Amino acid sequence: MHSVKLLALILAVMLIISISTSQLPVEAQQNSKTELTLGIKKNNDGHPEGYEENAIPAVVHVEQTYLIYGRLMQIQDDGTRIRLQDAEVKLIDVFNNAQNPVVLTTAKTDKDGYCVFEWKVSAKKLNQIGAYEAQEGITSLNNKRLQVFGIYEGDSTHAKSTSIGYNVKLKPLRLFVDVETNKTVYNVGESAHITITFKDVANQLTDPDTLEVFFKSLTMLPVRQEVGVYSFITPPLAKNTNNNVIVLADKENYLREIISSTVIVSVVDKIFVDLNVKHDQDTYGLGDFVTITGTVRPIITGNVVLIKISNPSGVIFNFGQVAPNIDGIFEYEFRLFGKSAITGEWNITYNYLGSQVINSLNVVELPTKSLQIIIQSQSVVNDLGEMIDKVQLGSPVGIQAKLTNNEKSTVPLTYIVVIKDSEDFTVMISWIKSAIKPNMDIKPTIFWIPENKGNYNVELFIWESFKNPIPLSDTENLNIIVV
Repeated sequence: MHSVKLLALILAVMLIISISTSQLPVEAQQNSKTELTLGIKKNNDGHPEGYEENAIPAVVHVEQTYLIYGRLMQIQDDGTRIRLQDAEVKLIDVFNNAQNPVVLTTAKTDKDGYCVFEWKVSAKKLNQIGAYEAQEGITSLNNKRLQVFGIYEGDSTHAKSTSIGYNVKLKPLRLFVDVETNKTVYNVGESAHITITFKDVANQLTDPDTLEVFFKSLTMLPVRQEVGVYSFITPPLAKNTNNNVIVLADKENYLREIISSTVIVSVVDKIFVDLNVKHDQDTYGLGDFVTITGTVRPIITGNVVLIKISNPSGVIFNFGQVAPNIDGIFEYEFRLFGKSAITGEWNITYNYLGSQVINSLNVVELPTKSLQIIIQSQSVVNDLGEMIDKVQLGSPVGIQAKLTNNEKSTVPLTYIVVIKDSEDFTVMISWIKSAIKPNMDIKPTIFWIPENKGNYNVELFIWESFKNPIPLSDTENLNIIVV
């Protein structure tokens, strides 16, 4: 009897073990396999298209945004695949740090298992590992690499899966740095004026966040002249020395730059320089052109005359350079025009081969001439020359003015029409060159076809020419209504 009870107990235990064992495959089925494939997207017909091999570009640029497509599927026991929706997937970089991958971006699958990663490539965000570590120091551009995977972390019922890996080259944003000297030949003991210019990827002047400059291992303190332009003066130059300039520049989201530039100069013993200049007039009026002529000796090919023009307030009005011809003769012209053109005594500084000459010119406000041209009337006309009050959209409209010559000689002129919309945006500028004989009238007309309804303001200008924009008449205005 005891043996029977023992046998029954053994059978019961075996049955429990059998039941427990039979449940294990059920748990394995709940944690079903998944498959994440990049490069696959849904076409207009709802079907998958694309190639896994081309999912991610081989080269990516910092600050650019890339759309990476993918699809997540659940694999059934029989090998069939069904879509896995509402699942979070990640795009990661594991370069040099597979144990601590960096998440580049995340996405969520739609009802058909498709996902789209919107990846904006960053240079600074990922500076702790791999390719991005270089952003904190100075290194070769060839070290910028990413190893990118798509990953699904899985959940209580779905297993983890990753896509194939992609080796991607990172192209960081770079500052374009230019180092220039004010000339190429210096006297012994003379200092060089060094200008450093910074431009961004769009070729626009930009300031670095931090800037360090060294000249022959000495720390320089560059002065900011304007956005992206810095300058400094070197210590006195000596013969047979290495005039090396090192620029360390850093800007957020840009590769830290180290620029080593050797200032190629010929340092010579002081030589006698003959520099003579003159102006075409003693006194000028605002709006006048100033013509400078001069001669230099000796003539050394590749060297230029530097010209700095300062107004009476000390503001640099114009800065230029001109190369003497084979006879040592040079000419330079500028116009006294703009906000910085003011009356008073102006200084002009000339530099050539280390020799400097400063002279001055006097600028006065000349008496205003009487108006040469009178605008007798202005009107809006149709293509038949008939005056109209309102303009139909898409119809040609002419802006006409009756001009009278008050002079005793023929007056050349330029008739200019500027049309602006109600938001003061210029929609058209046009002009006609003409001339009026003494005591005669003309009616120049400029046509325009409006593309939008609304109110427009028209300004009429009569100038001598565009090269010499001296007003010959008062400015007139009129209004056009387009319906």
